[in-house]
Amino acid sequence: MNNSSEHKAIIIWLSFIIVMVFAMVFIGGVTRLTDSGLSMVDWKPIMGAIPPLTQSEWQAAFLKYQAYPEFNKVNFHMNLEDFKQIYFWEYFHRLFGRLIGLVFIIPFLYFSFKKKISKAFGKKVFVAFILGGMQGLMGWYMVKSGLVNRPDVSQYRLSAHLLLAFVIIGYVYFLILQLRNPGRTKVSNKPVSKILILFFTVLILQITYGAFVAGLDAGLTHNTFPKMGRTWIPNDMFTHVPTWINFFENIAAVQFVHRYIGWALIFLGAFIFTKLKKINDVLQKKYVKLILIMLVIQFLLGISTLVLLVPISIASLHQLGAVILFLLTINALYFSFTDEN
Repeated sequence: MNNSSEHKAIIIWLSFIIVMVFAMVFIGGVTRLTDSGLSMVDWKPIMGAIPPLTQSEWQAAFLKYQAYPEFNKVNFHMNLEDFKQIYFWEYFHRLFGRLIGLVFIIPFLYFSFKKKISKAFGKKVFVAFILGGMQGLMGWYMVKSGLVNRPDVSQYRLSAHLLLAFVIIGYVYFLILQLRNPGRTKVSNKPVSKILILFFTVLILQITYGAFVAGLDAGLTHNTFPKMGRTWIPNDMFTHVPTWINFFENIAAVQFVHRYIGWALIFLGAFIFTKLKKINDVLQKKYVKLILIMLVIQFLLGISTLVLLVPISIASLHQLGAVILFLLTINALYFSFTDEN
C-alpha cells in the first residue's frame, strides 16, 4: 500500500468482506434451522445463479426434489408452494456466496492493476479467495451427504463447512489487524497469553460441537438446564457401539459434550478475569474484557436456545454470538503477541 488513503480503502474492502461472510453464516444457520438445505439437489456454479422463473421450471425443480430421501421420508406432504419456501433460503444462501466472490475479486483486480496493493500482501489476500472457493465446494460436498440415504446432511461435513467459514473470517480479520496496526511487532510471554491460547482452542472445539448439535438436531432433546432431564448424565448417552462413537453420533452425548465445553469456557473466562490486573497493554485489556462480556451473553443464548426448543431467532443469535466471540479472541490474541515499537 502506497499511502494512508489507499491503506484505508483496503481495510474498508476487507472489512466489508468480513461483514458479508458474517451475514453468510447467519443465512446458512437459518437455512439449516428451516430444513431448507436439501431443496436444491444439484450444483451449477454458473447457471445456478438463475432460479426457476416459470411454473414449468418450478415443477421441474420440485420433481427433482421428490426423487430424494428428504421428500420421500420427511416432506412427502409438501406441495409446490411449500417447496418454494424452503427453496428460497438455500437459493439465497448460494446466491449470496456468489456475491461475496464478486465483491472480493473485482476490487482485488482493481487494487492489483492500479498497484495499490503490494505483491506480497496481494498473495496473502488471494489466499482468502482460494478459501472461499473451497468453501463453495465444501458446501456442495455437505449437501450431497443428505441426498443418498439419510434425509439430513452429515454432521461431520456440516462442521467442516462451518469451521471453514470461521477460518475465512479469522484469516481476513488477521490481515485487517496487520494493516491497522503497522507499528506493532511480535513479542512473547505477555500476561494471559497462554490461557488465551487455551481458551481459543476450547472455543474452536465448542464451535465444532455446535455444528454437531445442529447436524444431529441434538438441541431438540433434553431441553432442561442445568440437568439433562432429571439427571446430570443422561441414561441414553451410550447407546452406540463402539463407545467412543457416541460422542460424535449420539444426540444425547453430543449435547452433553457441548454443554460441558460451555462450562469449561465459563471457568476459563473466570480465570482470565482474575488476571486482568496484570495486563498493562490497554488494547489487550479492552479486548479481554469484551471477551468475558460476550462469553456470558453467548452462554445465556445457548441456554435460551435449548430450553425454548431451538427458536430460529435465538438459535441464529447464538450462532452469530460464536462468530463475535471468535473474532474478539483473535483480537485479544493479536495484542497478546504484539507490542508497539
